[in-house]
Amino acid sequence: MSANNGATTQDSSPRFHPSRTWAQRVDRRRRSVVLRVEGELDAAVYPQFRATLDEAIDAGAPTVVIDLRAARFLSLRAAASLGAVRQRAACNGVDLRIVAGRPAIERAFELTGVRPMFGYYSSMRAALDD
Repeated sequence: MSANNGATTQDSSPRFHPSRTWAQRVDRRRRSVVLRVEGELDAAVYPQFRATLDEAIDAGAPTVVIDLRAARFLSLRAAASLGAVRQRAACNGVDLRIVAGRPAIERAFELTGVRPMFGYYSSMRAALDD
């Protein structure tokens, strides 16, 4: 699997960023982009993740879903930054959604005050079907 800045345009084969922290795939049936995060999303990798997220928002899909179910850690700074990204996405007509999964990830959103900015999705299916 070759890396291409963490992005792919094929429905079934996500490509991983060289750090193997996240993958991006396009779901053409649902017209959405999914970014799946694995491991830790902290200050060391957030700038690269943010660049990939910005590309996903600018790609023209009406929905971008960040899948954090496999994330073990989300820094408070990254959580707060996603609030600002949510506002930018909305200004571009893109619905940015988050599937957090783990209580520790939800807690980071709650502590930073950005949780109310995002709808609650209990699963990827719910986030994609909404």
